[in-house]
Amino acid sequence: MAGLLGSTALVMPTPAHSEGFFQNIRELPSAITWHSAVAVSGNGRYVVGEGYTADSGYRSFLYDATTGTLQDIGQIIENHQTLGYDVSDNGAVVGSFLDADANDFAFRWTSGGGFEKLGTFAGIDAGGISSASGVSRDGKRIVGWASSTEIHSDVRAFVWVEGATTGLDANPQMYKLGGRAPDALTLGDDISGNGMFAVGWGEGAGGSTYHAIRWNLANLIADGTAGAEDLGVLGGSYSRATDVSDNGLVVGWSTLSTPYGVHAFRWTENGTGGPESNPQMEDLGTLGGASSEALAVNKDGSIIVGVSDDDESYLEHAFRWTRETGMIYVSDWLLQAGVDVGGHILSAATGVSDNGSVIVGMMRDDDNPSGESPFIARVPVPEPDPGPGGDPGPTPPPGVMNVNEYNRTLYDAGYAGWAGRMVANVPLTGAHHRPMMNYPTQANGVCGWTNGDIAHYDDGRDTGVSLAEAGLCGDLLDGTMRIGLGGGVLHSQQDLMNNGDADLDGQYAIGELNWRPEGVPVLFSATGLYGGWDADIHRGYSNGAAMAYSDGDTDMRSGILRLRADWQNAFSLGSTGFSPYLAYTWGRTTVDAYTETGGPFPSRFDEQVVTTNEIRLGLASSTELTSAITLRGSMELVHATGDASRAKGQVVGLYGFDLGGGSFAETWVRAGADIDLRVTENTVISLSGHAATEGLDAQISGAARFQVLF
Repeated sequence: MAGLLGSTALVMPTPAHSEGFFQNIRELPSAITWHSAVAVSGNGRYVVGEGYTADSGYRSFLYDATTGTLQDIGQIIENHQTLGYDVSDNGAVVGSFLDADANDFAFRWTSGGGFEKLGTFAGIDAGGISSASGVSRDGKRIVGWASSTEIHSDVRAFVWVEGATTGLDANPQMYKLGGRAPDALTLGDDISGNGMFAVGWGEGAGGSTYHAIRWNLANLIADGTAGAEDLGVLGGSYSRATDVSDNGLVVGWSTLSTPYGVHAFRWTENGTGGPESNPQMEDLGTLGGASSEALAVNKDGSIIVGVSDDDESYLEHAFRWTRETGMIYVSDWLLQAGVDVGGHILSAATGVSDNGSVIVGMMRDDDNPSGESPFIARVPVPEPDPGPGGDPGPTPPPGVMNVNEYNRTLYDAGYAGWAGRMVANVPLTGAHHRPMMNYPTQANGVCGWTNGDIAHYDDGRDTGVSLAEAGLCGDLLDGTMRIGLGGGVLHSQQDLMNNGDADLDGQYAIGELNWRPEGVPVLFSATGLYGGWDADIHRGYSNGAAMAYSDGDTDMRSGILRLRADWQNAFSLGSTGFSPYLAYTWGRTTVDAYTETGGPFPSRFDEQVVTTNEIRLGLASSTELTSAITLRGSMELVHATGDASRAKGQVVGLYGFDLGGGSFAETWVRAGADIDLRVTENTVISLSGHAATEGLDAQISGAARFQVLF
């Protein structure tokens, strides 16, 4: 999920450029068939990502984790690549687009203003090339690279400032950033959340090496200049900055004096923790292996996360660094809080919250086609005292989430609403699968019935349903009309992932009207049901090596109306009469919003509404074996359309989700057999059984009905 690595708690100093780390938000508009996200806003609300179509190439989308909405931002030039690389806290997307000659040009996009070309050093629609790579929290300062020509060796870093007038003569909002040597190549990679610092890298004289650079933007507007500071190296020839905090602390990686490996660094102004040749650049070391890279830093620079290999497996592992602990495995940080990841490997940490309590990144996952999944690890820290009368709210327990697996469990729990619609269908397709007047009791009187039904759905979630029902019926209009009204109790249990389950218990009322006009061989019937269910949902998800569970309690309401026409005994073969029939069924189930309790990652689910439309074309048969026994059969083709299963809501304190949704269309076949046993002239016992291919009907179901005419 693209919003997974973002959260209102993940207020990163600058957005983490975690290319490919977000996947599978929802189906994109415009028939975009593949997508992955590349950046999350500092406040975690927005995610920008990429997709493509068969005819128009690459394009970008913007996901709003608060509302769960997804927007294709479009293309500046039709059928030409337009890609966003970063997004601000207010949803401003920055990136680059290709012109007809396949040259890059930087842009900023907002939902209210659309695309804005940032231009190049030659002007807005002049020559050159450019690309935007980072944006401040407010969306008003943008960092990237540009040139005045189409020659890449002329590329320099830039900062673009909304409304500025002191920039380049040809482009007053754009400022060219100097480097390590006159006319040497520089690239801007990122900008601090407050827009006061930019970082990237630049070549030295002759282009033989490149070093990390920090630009101080404090005097940018006043005099049009930005001080460029060569951050140096850890003894080697190359370094690169990857992130910068609001106070100008820089993290990244550098080569060493040894021929192999790179090390993560923490650069601080006037620092003394580095080597004698570069005391401001502190070597953070590794987890025992040859290499490490710092990928993100929190707001005040006290907590750094990244990736390092170890000296045993030589595999990459996520690390967390503080002055007190040094570089440690993120898995060890979790273990200290009581969360054991077991054999799971957290392979890279790519983002950290302001207070360091939440870390996001990637973990190895053999169940995922790519071999990796995003993770979210949380070790809560005590909230500040809110003062008299304040309530800081409950503190969640520590945990680590495999985001892909976790979201499957969210969808699994959301599927319970769709299951509620199927469960409500059981009374109509069980003992009420045929009109009341087709049960062989005499007309012109008061009748009553009781029945019990069982059903089993096997759609990967094993759902069992049982019910008991009783009712009264009566005849009108000289026996041409029968009216019935009954009620029942129903229980259902649905298996969910990871030994979770969803239990439904409730009651329903059912009414039926049959009318067989005098002299017309057609029996018309209308059957309606309304029920209410209490749903207890027990959702399981992995928490490192252990399982965790969050519980939800909500209410469901289901309403169904079926209209049916049976052409009775339209034809016969021997002693068997055949009656074709046509039925239309409309159903609606509403699941109230609810918030889970328990577990390290409870979620809030929004209200869900599921509607379906169903058409059945069937053929029923009736064979009187004896005066007391009648054998009946049925075969029907069913086609249904409606709302697909959907789970929408918020993982408490982390991110919004919107999984599934849209519409569905499904066709299946159902067959059944009944035996009617006439106990007395006015008493009938009916036994029925049905089997169906996968659809909204139970794969196996049975019913026993007792009907009597008083």
